Amino acid sequence: MKKKLIAGGLTVGCFASVALVAGAGVVGIGMFAGSTGSNDAICAGQSLSVSVEGDMPAPVGDFTPAAMEQAAIIVKVGEAEGISSGGQLVALMTAMQESRLGDNPSTYSPDENGDAGVFQQRQLPGWYGTLEEVKDTAYAAKVFYKGKTVEKEEKGGAGPKGYHIPGLVNVDGWESLPPTVAAQRVQRSAYPDAYAKHQGQAREILSALSGVDVTIDEAEAGSAVCSIGASDGSTVEATGDMKAVLETANTTLGLPYVFGGGGWDGPTGGGQDCSGLTTYAYAQAGIRLPRTARSQWAALRSHEVSPSEIQTGDLIFESWGRLGSDVSHVGMYIGDGKMIEASRGASRTKISDARLSGPQTVGIARVPENFTQ
Repeated sequence: MKKKLIAGGLTVGCFASVALVAGAGVVGIGMFAGSTGSNDAICAGQSLSVSVEGDMPAPVGDFTPAAMEQAAIIVKVGEAEGISSGGQLVALMTAMQESRLGDNPSTYSPDENGDAGVFQQRQLPGWYGTLEEVKDTAYAAKVFYKGKTVEKEEKGGAGPKGYHIPGLVNVDGWESLPPTVAAQRVQRSAYPDAYAKHQGQAREILSALSGVDVTIDEAEAGSAVCSIGASDGSTVEATGDMKAVLETANTTLGLPYVFGGGGWDGPTGGGQDCSGLTTYAYAQAGIRLPRTARSQWAALRSHEVSPSEIQTGDLIFESWGRLGSDVSHVGMYIGDGKMIEASRGASRTKISDARLSGPQTVGIARVPENFTQ
């Protein structure tokens, strides 16, 4: 059976099995961070039109069908963000404790602390987002997994502009922590042991949802619009060539670092190095960059931009040898203060905080649409 639902904040009292009424959350290009699968379910410039392929399972315990749909969205966002089943389990346990997967009637109105949504995320200025955003389960799940960078310093906010509110992936060693401890490291709850009681049912829900595929139906009105973040915090639609560049880079996350690996046709020898990543990604837009980081910088330095001007897709060049030595590394900016890079130190392709300054910084360059060697 194929069902259609709008992924987002559930209006209290609306428990029809085919619809969730959404808040209009916006997820920027941070959707690519850490993902190894499809990103369709979490690119949103509007409410998400989501197809559910296969029968929704019978509710687990006393959770409603609507709560199971919220759980399906949380799991799908986790898959799209490259989060393991262990991380999805942590997210489900958290949402079960914080809101009963949306079944708690108070979920969609801020509490006395200003928290709302299935994860009870703070929707005050300088925190996780607007009320409509944190009520959107797809947005809220992405932020739970990946955290949120503060875009503007606000009185009473989480921190200064640029501060990253930690998500699950920002917790050191979260994969080896007990799920309840990992949940607490993200939520900082006054009841740190409360998550543990949900572990059994959360595992049942994960198992029950194994045959359900939640995907965007792009032919339908209301489908997601993939957006990229500009340096001023605004968004523009990521379509065509740039979308191909970003999605191609995204498919290589987790690949081993192989010095000299990769090229215009993709990874080689089971992996890639830093310039192999950028070369392959831009080849999907018909742009044939030089193969090495040093030669890419030589070809693009006339298109250098400042950190304040950085846009998604710009290349960040670094020198990790002696100060003043030649370029030895390149990464790609993906928005939200993040970059994707094939890291020699980490031995894999990964998402990192964008390093826009420091003694290792050589420069930032934009690839022109009509670039030729």
